[in-house]
Amino acid sequence: MKIRLLTFLVLCFTSQFLYAGIISSPMPIVTPGTSTPGVTSSNTDTQNRAYAGLIWTLKDRTSWIPDLTFGFRSLRVKSSDSVNGGDISARIKLSNGIAVDSVALSYVGGKRELLGNVGAGYSFTNTSILGTVGLQGAYTRIGTDFQFANKQFIPYLELLTIDKPSNVRKTTTPGTLGPNTLSCPQPFTLMGTTCILAPPL
Repeated sequence: MKIRLLTFLVLCFTSQFLYAGIISSPMPIVTPGTSTPGVTSSNTDTQNRAYAGLIWTLKDRTSWIPDLTFGFRSLRVKSSDSVNGGDISARIKLSNGIAVDSVALSYVGGKRELLGNVGAGYSFTNTSILGTVGLQGAYTRIGTDFQFANKQFIPYLELLTIDKPSNVRKTTTPGTLGPNTLSCPQPFTLMGTTCILAPPL
């Protein structure tokens, strides 16, 4: 009983001092909202490119007059730099008259910096089905064709107008931040954004 009476008297005096301007109201306590971190995930992009180039056949007697090559490349490029897709190309001979030499369809795979080519085609010049393998970097490709008719490897070097695949960035989902909350120390009560001391009953 004495404790309750003492508490009541303290509240009475405190409230009188507060209303008289002797005791100022405390600032509300700000509790930060709960935050959720952002999430990063892999991403994939389709890159289609048409290109042209010059190609030299690397034989015992390499001609300084190159052939022309025209092609189209379609790749699926991941944000991890992994690449896979396809390439179709045609080779045009310039020596001894202009004529279509061969066509080829290749699988393309590897990393952005270095791509492997494996495929098959047909040589009109030699009337032969051919296989082809190669390595491709930025603006260059080196490889060899194999003509099944005469069982002969024909290495080649190409200078192309096409660069390595473009970089693909990962997808980032931003995090969230919940609203801050306000509270007041006892025995004050929050009213709006202000701590007040309720008058004793």
